[in-house]
Amino acid sequence: MRVKLAILIFALCAWGATTAQNVAIGERVPKVKSFKYTIDKGEYLYMGFVHSPSRPCEISAPKISELINSFDQISAVLFTREQQGECEQWLIDAFLNGSQVQMGADEIFQKFGVDYAPYGVILDYKRRALWQGNPQTLDKTKIDNILQQWTSQK
Repeated sequence: MRVKLAILIFALCAWGATTAQNVAIGERVPKVKSFKYTIDKGEYLYMGFVHSPSRPCEISAPKISELINSFDQISAVLFTREQQGECEQWLIDAFLNGSQVQMGADEIFQKFGVDYAPYGVILDYKRRALWQGNPQTLDKTKIDNILQQWTSQK
């Protein structure tokens, strides 16, 4: 019985390792032909990966939009695999205030290894990942801490 349990745990760990995102904190994020990493507002970029029928994405997108827009030095872009006619209205409305939504973003989902949404990455002007994970865990204090930590390491 213990052997079977050990094999199951090993298999689950191996599966988890193969489905992890291709982003490492402090390392550059993957280059993508279809997306130019331009940072309009300042030194940082929030990249959000969403799927409009997803309730967690629908709940987190307006919160993240408001949160990111409260920082002068962070620009934001949302990515979805959906095409223009397939997206639900909340996705189109969520980032109308200065941020962009890139639809049909299959290539960037693949390059980043994104298997679930919502997922987000904060990166600096050098394309280094400063934070990654579920954007529902972000708040103003956490973002302040991320920016302060990386500002001191420039």
